[in-house]
Amino acid sequence: MDLRNQQGQTVVEYILLLAVAVSLVLTFFNSAAYRRLFGSQGSVGMRIKSESEFAYRHAFVKPGAPDIARDNKDGSIHPSYYDADNNSTRFFGPREGYE
Repeated sequence: MDLRNQQGQTVVEYILLLAVAVSLVLTFFNSAAYRRLFGSQGSVGMRIKSESEFAYRHAFVKPGAPDIARDNKDGSIHPSYYDADNNSTRFFGPREGYE
């Protein structure tokens, strides 16, 4: 029996390398830092969630805009209707009211 036969050594090395890579990835995903940023209550995930909810509710994306209560029925103060910066609205209507 020849003990210096190296047939299969490459396969064993790749298996060991894969095991090390998988253990490093699992260690990273289970770390407290990863969970703090991307976990179920992570800061990055919560930020994306709140911005997505705001954009869905108000039909526009405006970073830093104050959120309006969900039960607000007055459209005149809603930021998607009236733009206070430009003193205009994104909708059109008659110049004079109907009589």
